[in-house]
Amino acid sequence: MVSFHLKNEPSPVERRIALPIGLLFWLLSAACLANGLANYVKTVVKYGRRRALVQSGWKTQVTFTIVACAIVAVCVLFLSTNAEKE
Repeated sequence: MVSFHLKNEPSPVERRIALPIGLLFWLLSAACLANGLANYVKTVVKYGRRRALVQSGWKTQVTFTIVACAIVAVCVLFLSTNAEKE
């Protein structure tokens, strides 16, 4: 079972999975932050021209679709790892 509790020593599976998944979610969070900053800057520039229309574009949709797919994939990974142990 993959538990990631700090009370016990991590199992070999937890040690193998922790770093890649941590890096994946760190990169995804940086991408979301960059996307939000780009939307903010674009909106502020358009407010200066009095033409602001605040909406998300296709890049935002793609970014959050990738994040959602990564979350679902990790949940499936954890469920399948748990199913193998039982």
